[in-house]
Amino acid sequence: MLIAIDVGNTSIDIGLFSEKTLKDHVKIASRRDMTSDEAGIFITAWLQRMNIENESIESVIISSVVPPLTHKFETTAKRYLGCMPVMVSHKIRLPITIDIDQPEQVGADRIANAVGGFTKFAGPVIVVDFGTATNFDIVNDKGVYIGGVLLPGPETSMRELAKRAARLFEVKIEPPKKVVGRSTAEALKSGFFYGTVGQVDYLIDKILEETGFTECRIVATGGLAAGIEKHSRHIGFVEPTLTLEGLRVISELN
Repeated sequence: MLIAIDVGNTSIDIGLFSEKTLKDHVKIASRRDMTSDEAGIFITAWLQRMNIENESIESVIISSVVPPLTHKFETTAKRYLGCMPVMVSHKIRLPITIDIDQPEQVGADRIANAVGGFTKFAGPVIVVDFGTATNFDIVNDKGVYIGGVLLPGPETSMRELAKRAARLFEVKIEPPKKVVGRSTAEALKSGFFYGTVGQVDYLIDKILEETGFTECRIVATGGLAAGIEKHSRHIGFVEPTLTLEGLRVISELN
């Protein structure tokens, strides 16, 4: 069995695979001060809940965009699971080719998303990951990762606005009843939700124009992806566990 770990700035996703099947997955808050022992104890308890011994884990793969946690989870894999983990980067064996300037700067999660999207849908494919940042990652029909777009995620923007505007506050990001809000809370919901949809659709318009892609699959993933396809002109698929699936594929190659 395989454990796939995606360490992000807001949350950490952990998945358990038996061959190609995702048996279970959990999400925990990402804390810079988390210790390797805390992570190991949590994973051990999670496995025990499924009546699985740590010794049953044959391999571990980790993607991390949080440097203070990268080494800690590597230590967890060695100490608690007895595995030397595969650490995702542009240097390891991948089913896609990364053809961008400074490939060492592309996030491990973005590599996993690109792999997951291309493996599941073939190319060209655009993966939009709604997380701390909203990431667009593009793979062409030949399996070449050609780059992407990055912008602050809606929750990140909302927290920053609430910090800077004394009379504004955080709200749940969800579709409001109407575009024109009749209260501050409804106005904020409308702005953040429809503003995000508008940003995404406009950027996809520009990506399609620039790349010349005619038949392109556009996939959403990440914590805020669910339901957005109902409002977007472009997003056709929502795959909440795409990053973990991409990690599974990379693990098989390494």
